[in-house]
Amino acid sequence: MGRKKKSKKQRKGEGNSYESGMVMNICDLPDPILYHILSSLPTKDAIRTSVLSKMWEHLWKNISKIELRENYHSYPEQPEPVKRQKFMDFATKLLRDCDCSNLKKFDLICSVDENASQVNQWLCGFINPEIEELSLHFEDIWEPLVFPDHLFTCATLTQFDLRMKHIFKLPSSIHFQSLRMLRLVSVIFPDSSSTQNLFSGCPALEELALIYCNLKNVKAFFISSPLLQTIDIVDKEDEEDDGLNVSKKVVIFGTNLTSFNYSGDFPNEYSLCDSASVINASIMVQVPPSPNCWDDECMIYSRLLDLGRFVFKLLRELPNLEWLTISDDFVLALSRTRLLLKYLPFFPNLVELNFSSIDESIDLSYPGLLAMFHNSPNLEVIRFVKGVFLPKDDATCILDCIPMCFSTDLKLIEISGFDGEEEELFAIKVLLQSASVLSKLIIRSYFFRYNGDDIDRGERLDKLHQQILRYPRRSMDCEIDVEHIVIG
Repeated sequence: MGRKKKSKKQRKGEGNSYESGMVMNICDLPDPILYHILSSLPTKDAIRTSVLSKMWEHLWKNISKIELRENYHSYPEQPEPVKRQKFMDFATKLLRDCDCSNLKKFDLICSVDENASQVNQWLCGFINPEIEELSLHFEDIWEPLVFPDHLFTCATLTQFDLRMKHIFKLPSSIHFQSLRMLRLVSVIFPDSSSTQNLFSGCPALEELALIYCNLKNVKAFFISSPLLQTIDIVDKEDEEDDGLNVSKKVVIFGTNLTSFNYSGDFPNEYSLCDSASVINASIMVQVPPSPNCWDDECMIYSRLLDLGRFVFKLLRELPNLEWLTISDDFVLALSRTRLLLKYLPFFPNLVELNFSSIDESIDLSYPGLLAMFHNSPNLEVIRFVKGVFLPKDDATCILDCIPMCFSTDLKLIEISGFDGEEEELFAIKVLLQSASVLSKLIIRSYFFRYNGDDIDRGERLDKLHQQILRYPRRSMDCEIDVEHIVIG
């Protein structure tokens, strides 16, 4: 909306102000700049500028970004139903008053409950055919939400983040011409055909995240985007299916894929094709803690074998890795597939290997771990994120057959979460005796600031650290750093 011309006197006064070195008044800025400034504010603050003056009364209606977050529009002193109604009324009034044709970014977080029809109106109103960034997080959905058809053929959309634990209704025609980032959380895919149309309709996709998505209605689909560089998958068995899940097949063609990250309990089968370009991977698999099977040793062994085959297959599809992070269950399961270990691929480019877990340190004697060391001849960095230990009876597992990288390239070992247990100390001693070109060993211990027991523990660890400094080292140039990290 245009503004009235200023009087000659006003313009003259402004000229004197400029000559005297005074800063330009914000009101003198061009409208497009004011729209940009208002769009950078939280939506409620942008609307509040309408009371500044007559000139500002309607400026906010042309903002290019709207954020509607139900928890941010709450009034703590009021009952929950009242707060929710205020938010619903605010969003509906905003839709009525704002010029949504200017919107480039729309961010909505809310509970749906019985208000699906009202939320559908918001989706149809706020999402214009030229939207560029869309972030939608819905809770408590009782029925499928309806998205405007023009969303699925939007030529300007570059980022789409959708979180909802319900079926994502998809049209037959989907073409996201410019979509570079797609993030789907807890989404239930409707069927194989619609799901395939979705991923086939993203030719410009560079980043894809599938977090806790439900594939119960899907048999198989493939993901093939020539520009795809990063894919993040968090996969978990559907607890509502009572363990009757049927594994679904997902094939990923990654001609330009550089980063692959998987976390979960492998309910579905993932295959990587043309994935030689992947150089960075994280495979944080875990055996699902099903209460129905953990008392049955045969069932546990069977699940570990399944997991071992799962990770072995992924490793064979990632031959050119340079950085790899794996979980303790990954190593344990790989160790259970001893017949496959001799077919484990070599990783000539791998320079950094990280071992992580939820809360347990890793056993240095695991055959799967040792196989990874032996098959990574140029490994330079090893990190034990949750610590490492070695039973004294297993010292020969490394010392009798030292991996090549320990003698030629291994420069840095980091051990975090050190507690000073005897088997932890023994693992450190063996590592120091095995790595002949090691430059640095870093050992970290964690303490809670307000835990009185940690004071005595800290004094004990200080003595153990002095003991470690006296351990014999195969590398005479190895420096040992001991760090105390205070938490809280």
